[in-house]
Amino acid sequence: MRIPRHFAPVVLLGVLALAGCEGGTETDDSAPATPPTATPTASATPTASPTATATATPDPVMPALHGRTYEQARAELTRQDISAARLTATAQHKDVTLPGDHDGWYICDAGPGRGTRLAADATVTVRLAKDFSDCTTSFHGYLHQKNDPAYVPPTTAAPKPKPKPTATRAPAPAPTKAPTKPAGGSMTTCSDGKQGYACTSNGHPVVDGQFCPKADRGRTLMATNRTMVTCSYDPSITPYRWQ
Repeated sequence: MRIPRHFAPVVLLGVLALAGCEGGTETDDSAPATPPTATPTASATPTASPTATATATPDPVMPALHGRTYEQARAELTRQDISAARLTATAQHKDVTLPGDHDGWYICDAGPGRGTRLAADATVTVRLAKDFSDCTTSFHGYLHQKNDPAYVPPTTAAPKPKPKPTATRAPAPAPTKAPTKPAGGSMTTCSDGKQGYACTSNGHPVVDGQFCPKADRGRTLMATNRTMVTCSYDPSITPYRWQ
């Protein structure tokens, strides 16, 4: 179709307007892109490491010291990490003085008791005797009865005067000597008030199997069970016993 020349500019403007509507709005690719905003992350809170708890060392236990010498007791305490400086000693009897060198003396009693926990400030007290057999001898706390203030010696009755023979009477025949009985064969009363068939040098009845004093070692006497026993040493039994 031929368009008259005088309508050409109008047609051109209409075509351009239509082209603008169809293209829409263009985006400028030359503009710099907006960088994405970084989201702040929460910082990790450091976790405290657990503190190691120190384990308390238990208190040592009191060992068995009865029957041992003072030197053996000191070595046993040292072996169980108990300071020997905590050990104190005293005599078992009131009438005995503990010498400076008492390592060979025997322990009759010890405190606190066996198995007791020993605190840091606790002390160990032992009571000593020179002979272990003396541990069982006590006269109100005294080793020798004569040293006991409560002891009263028995009174000895004065002998009766012998009658004078008269001229008319013949002198009485000399009494025949009774046969000697075995040692301890007759009933007797020991100084401690107990009845037995013989008395030890400490004044106790002789009992078969019991400890015997040092002064009686080698003596043979009749025990309360009517058997003859000797104060002798047996390597399996310490110290000396009536056997």
